[in-house]
Amino acid sequence: MITLGIIGVVAALTMSSLIQKYQEQKRVTQLKKAYAVLQNAYLMAVKDYGEPQDWGLTITNTGEVDEDGNQVLDNTGAVNVMKILMQYVQKSQMTEGEYIGYFESLDGRQAYWPWQVKAGKYFLLNDGSLVSIGWISSVDCKGLYDGKNIMCSDFWIAFPKKAKMKIGVDLFNFYLTKEGFKPNNNMTKCNKFSAAGTPDQNGRGCSGWVLINGNMDYLHREIKNDEWK
Repeated sequence: MITLGIIGVVAALTMSSLIQKYQEQKRVTQLKKAYAVLQNAYLMAVKDYGEPQDWGLTITNTGEVDEDGNQVLDNTGAVNVMKILMQYVQKSQMTEGEYIGYFESLDGRQAYWPWQVKAGKYFLLNDGSLVSIGWISSVDCKGLYDGKNIMCSDFWIAFPKKAKMKIGVDLFNFYLTKEGFKPNNNMTKCNKFSAAGTPDQNGRGCSGWVLINGNMDYLHREIKNDEWK
């Protein structure tokens, strides 16, 4: 009986590990697929509309505040980009104000609540993954700086679910550049084991790890910055 009990415990632990590994590999596959769709949309958009700086960009942060002290944002450029990209993907529109959920940092701190569809900046791919654009800058998108890609905008690929979502697990951060979409690969922002940065930042850098290494090992051990590739 004791032997059978030990075998049962070991089997349960092994099964749990296998299920978790399967779920992680499924997410890696989902992210790679969505990323490929966006990259393909970018290439076709460049062919028809030119480089991103010609897509009607604006600067999201106007530097102004309203009567309540909130930042005044200009989303017209972001909407222009989304309208162009949506021409080249199989997608479904999302309703203004539609509730998406809330998400946490990779280390479990609350980041945003609630997360809702705004200003035509969201769409769903045909597999249910969500694409969202964040800030955008017409100034930063004009050229290269020190040989590095200037970031025209940041993007999210997300896999919505009713339960809470985590950055680096259910949400992945990317940049739109003059060379296409690039994953955020700042590993100082991919640390499950400490409160790295603000809640809306920790987990963003995991996108690069997933696409390059094809796994989510950062969920099980602390990854040093020089290990990311």
